[in-house]
Amino acid sequence: MIDLITISFKDLLVTISQILNLHNPVVFLLLMFLACILIGFVAVLAGVGGGVLFTPLMMAFTTVNPDIVRATGLAIATMSSLMSSKPYLSRNIANFRLALFSAIPYTIFAIIGSIIGLHITAVLGNLGKNLIRFSLGILVLFIALLFVIKGKRVEWPNAPENKHDALANTLGLDAQYFEVSLNRTVMYKVVNTQWGMLCFVGVGLVSGMFGLGAGWAMVPVYNLVMYLPLKVASATSLTVIGIGDTAAMWVYINGGAMIPLFVIPCLLGVVIGAQVGTRMMPKLKAGIIRWVVIAVMIIAGLRLIQQALPTIMGVI
Repeated sequence: MIDLITISFKDLLVTISQILNLHNPVVFLLLMFLACILIGFVAVLAGVGGGVLFTPLMMAFTTVNPDIVRATGLAIATMSSLMSSKPYLSRNIANFRLALFSAIPYTIFAIIGSIIGLHITAVLGNLGKNLIRFSLGILVLFIALLFVIKGKRVEWPNAPENKHDALANTLGLDAQYFEVSLNRTVMYKVVNTQWGMLCFVGVGLVSGMFGLGAGWAMVPVYNLVMYLPLKVASATSLTVIGIGDTAAMWVYINGGAMIPLFVIPCLLGVVIGAQVGTRMMPKLKAGIIRWVVIAVMIIAGLRLIQQALPTIMGVI
């Protein structure tokens, strides 16, 4: 059954590539640019990072080398974070001290994840590429599940009254910011820093290895584990991603996986799409877009697993 599906899908891709003349580099890069505009547009409306959509879609439905795709995914995540985090930092919504503290484990393990990812594909060859595809497919399905249960996030979480965090108090991580919607200053305290940092070890490893960015995992850690207001959690995660993914990206650059001719149109496309999406957000129903994203991620996840299984099981 898998063979029949694989053959028919390959035939379809070959037919499409012949019709669109995808062997022409100019045509291919133009299509990547247009596809990334759509990815950036949809990502903003659904409240996710562009890398979360770009990496699994490119790995599942194109023949671009997985290392190049992951490197570009990190570049997209970094650019999106740097562009989005500036206004949050200037308005003191992002907790800068907490961001610097969180960036230490996240950055270190994002670099380690990048090294591991490149090592797997370099040493194991085709098997390594398919192991990456299979693992990414499982991860993407897990992220889609997280998006389904996203409603469990809490806008204004209240830390237990008897909960005190000595490390947070020592580092002065508790903070406040002015909430426009409430027209008052919101004060909050940070707790469970040890558990939070342990979570960032895993999040950084996954982000570097797969080139996804990490807002999908970092925001719930800040919000549900460390009891930050949801807006602060989102703003702080953007700052950390901008720091950590920049470092992880250099591993791919040094490994020769960052190809400017491919990265530049993809980055421009995502940025343009994100800007258009931001302007149109008030006019569109983002909830519908979110379910479209979930469906796309499920399809991409299943496709990645279906691609990888024959090689992993020794069929090919």
